[in-house]
Amino acid sequence: MGFEHLKQDFPEMPEEIRAMIRKEVTRQIKTGQPKLRCKKAVSKTIAASLAAVMLCGLTVFAGVNLYRMQMQKTGEYGVSIGIKSSETAASNTPFTSADIPDVKLVTGYLPEGMVRTGPGKYSFEHNLHQGGVTMIFYRMNTGDDQFEVQHGDVLSSESFTANGNQGIYLEYPRLSEDEISFHQQIYVAYTDLHYVMKMYAASDVSKEEALKIAEQVQLIPTEDRNDENFVNAQNWSNDQGILDPALEEEAYKTITSVATEQMKNIHKIGDRFPVNDQGLTARVADVKISDDLSLLDLSLADENLKKETDENGRLRPAQIQYVKTGDTDSLSQEISSREVPQKLVYASIEYQNTGTEEMSDVLFFGDLARIQETDGQMQILGEEAPSEGDAWDTVVHHGLSASREMIYYDVHGTERENNYMESIQPGETVTVHMAWVVTEEELDTLYLGLDPSGSAYEFTESSLNIGYVDIRQ
Repeated sequence: MGFEHLKQDFPEMPEEIRAMIRKEVTRQIKTGQPKLRCKKAVSKTIAASLAAVMLCGLTVFAGVNLYRMQMQKTGEYGVSIGIKSSETAASNTPFTSADIPDVKLVTGYLPEGMVRTGPGKYSFEHNLHQGGVTMIFYRMNTGDDQFEVQHGDVLSSESFTANGNQGIYLEYPRLSEDEISFHQQIYVAYTDLHYVMKMYAASDVSKEEALKIAEQVQLIPTEDRNDENFVNAQNWSNDQGILDPALEEEAYKTITSVATEQMKNIHKIGDRFPVNDQGLTARVADVKISDDLSLLDLSLADENLKKETDENGRLRPAQIQYVKTGDTDSLSQEISSREVPQKLVYASIEYQNTGTEEMSDVLFFGDLARIQETDGQMQILGEEAPSEGDAWDTVVHHGLSASREMIYYDVHGTERENNYMESIQPGETVTVHMAWVVTEEELDTLYLGLDPSGSAYEFTESSLNIGYVDIRQ
């Protein structure tokens, strides 16, 4: 989905999107759909790049009227979606995938109040970076008729036409009516240009509006890669895992467990340590835990954070659902649920320029990893896993505590007023206040990472070198 600029574009990536991707991956494992790529997964090795170059020599065939997107039922709640060619397609003039043009995205229609928030991302002004629609695109570099996906857990589906292009609409069950969820997906085949769009639509967009948006999406050939609407599409061959299986496995590999000695850079509250090679250091001066938002400057707080409190201003509990995921013969259903108290974690972090040159537009980022030591290994904790005999197979976490990234910060910079310090002079210290929402039962596992390119969901070489601050309570 174009996550490679996640840290720089914070907070464009709402946790709901992350939850949607986790659910999608689970569904794909069960139904054989193509795997989605996250930021780490799309990094290319030299061997993978060579393989991609060789794939560009494959022959595909043109002809918008010769290929049609079709849908077929599979089981009670499954569908198979593919692009089929006519008998005359093979007689059409062949061309290589290198001839597929670069394109830009033009939205012919957006509902009133919906604005662009990033590449292919649109949400309502009153609810920025939450809900709305997200569009991703595939280049059919191995031929239009190679597109095929399987979906299970489908509540309803239908075909439609968008400016002469065939499309498919899918609706999934909503497990919670009280919050925004991405329960709609739309495919559109642009066979004249050899692209396929996959659009995720949230519950704050009606089916009628979602279809109207999709029907009026246009892809226009362009040579301007700097256009903000340039489509950074992924080759279908990459998504299908056509590359060497060993490379495929390496691409998905994440490290969630390391030997205790590898996590030697553990800092205490009050320690100062370097966060880059240019002389920028950080010191976590203080950490406070609260049941409400009284520590925050509410004028800087996101509206979704304010919605997390009750009539007395206290944080509402998180709702944890235990779900049996649907497949081609069943729909997802809740098996059980529970409530967990939520807490606000508020940290004061002092950044200091110890170098001799001014630093401009300095990116900062803080995320909370849940880490536990077991048998000489430091393990990043994930979602709960079912035990043998449990009827559920997936945990759905409703609440801001589902996110491990900062949901509040009080220093803003650059044109977008994001998480940047505009300038730090030599010897100067800038204090940034950050906040996260966590569950009460996680307080004894919290480690703060300040690596701008790191992740709370995996160990990276960079995050291990910078180290983590032990803020366990």
